[in-house]
Amino acid sequence: MNIMPDFKAIILAAGPGTRMKSSLPKVLHKLSGKPMIALVMDSIIKAGVHDIIAVVPSCHEPFKETLEGKIAIAIQKHPKGSGHALLQCRQKASNIENILVINGDMPLIKAKTLSDLMKQHKTSKADLTLLTGQVTDPRDFGRIVRNDEGKVINVIEESEADVAQLLINEVNAGAYCFKTSWLWAALESLKPSKSGEFFLTDLISFAESINLTIESINTDYQEIIGVNNKSDLAKAEVILRTTTCESLMETGVRIIDPDTTYIDLEVLVGPDTVIFPNTHIRGSTTISSNCEIGPNCEITNSSIGSSCMIRSSTIEGTTIHDNVSIGPYSHIREGSVLNEDVSIGNYVEIKNSTLGQGTKSGHHCYLGDSDIGSNVNIGAGTITCNYDGKQKHRTTIRDNAFIGSDTKLVAPVTIGKQSITGAGSIVTKDIPDFAKGVGSPARILKEGRSS
Repeated sequence: MNIMPDFKAIILAAGPGTRMKSSLPKVLHKLSGKPMIALVMDSIIKAGVHDIIAVVPSCHEPFKETLEGKIAIAIQKHPKGSGHALLQCRQKASNIENILVINGDMPLIKAKTLSDLMKQHKTSKADLTLLTGQVTDPRDFGRIVRNDEGKVINVIEESEADVAQLLINEVNAGAYCFKTSWLWAALESLKPSKSGEFFLTDLISFAESINLTIESINTDYQEIIGVNNKSDLAKAEVILRTTTCESLMETGVRIIDPDTTYIDLEVLVGPDTVIFPNTHIRGSTTISSNCEIGPNCEITNSSIGSSCMIRSSTIEGTTIHDNVSIGPYSHIREGSVLNEDVSIGNYVEIKNSTLGQGTKSGHHCYLGDSDIGSNVNIGAGTITCNYDGKQKHRTTIRDNAFIGSDTKLVAPVTIGKQSITGAGSIVTKDIPDFAKGVGSPARILKEGRSS
């Protein structure tokens, strides 16, 4: 997309969103892992506008994480409608020729559509250009009124429309371009509606009354879906999820059933990876090629190498290298690293631990706060007892060790390379290299373990 240096963008995000029935502001509800307003921001930036202002309510603390340091903020202290909201940007946007204005609850708007809107505005030298769409159900939308020549002359809000106007199915999308040379004075002159709000759409009839040039472009109805309640949120999620799956399949990913696969927008997946049903992949996860993921997996903010197999397991904040197999029914938690050729079986929990190349843990284990070397065998029922009631401690298991079934490793403790623990041992002291620890508590046997 071309950079648009003579445009600023303004996102209207101060509406109370009462129909969402939530303490969270409407535009901060997430779709495919990102707040709606962030999706709108992304499209604006891709369309070539990097100077963005968001109009937010006076109680704007919830917006900080999403917006702070990324775009400018203007405050609408009192909810007096979209026209009043835009007026709050006058000081921040007085030095620019054109502004792009868009509602913050339009998460499906495409960058190309916004780019086309701005291009039409510039090439036609219009004073006002608006985005419209044809919909089968125009409820909740402002209706587009055109004259005999087909030019837009008015937008009638639903609450102000008569019976005939309510039948119009061309609707106002909620995205506009304005020349600022007339905009601010016009906003000052707006009259309140029956509800006491100042409607931004009243600028269309005002512009027509003083013979300003009004242009419009039309776009697909899916792009202009406004999200006002939880039902709208679910419908938008389906559209976005479908688009994400289709994009991945175009790059060579096989998704067995897109209708039951849930992949966030920022997820990257390599070709020839197969994703089975009821898999949820979230956040900034990356998955390399030739993997098999699912069914019934949850993977969040993790990196997965090539040729991995993950079945019915939960992965969070983990780095997984090539040729790793996990599951079913295991949980790999934040801060863990699984190196090449690691094998994790069923009902294994790993937390904040590193497992070296070729290490195996087949069944019913807890490995927390551990540094485990390569080619280590972890027997069924092994537990690293990492918490003493006050502090967490680390367990170290060196290369080629063999941990017998049902061993309890009471941290801090180190198991030397090529050492053995006997089944059912409780290890409270370090075991040196090539040694054996057996019993409860474990006794260190002097004879070495042959390599």
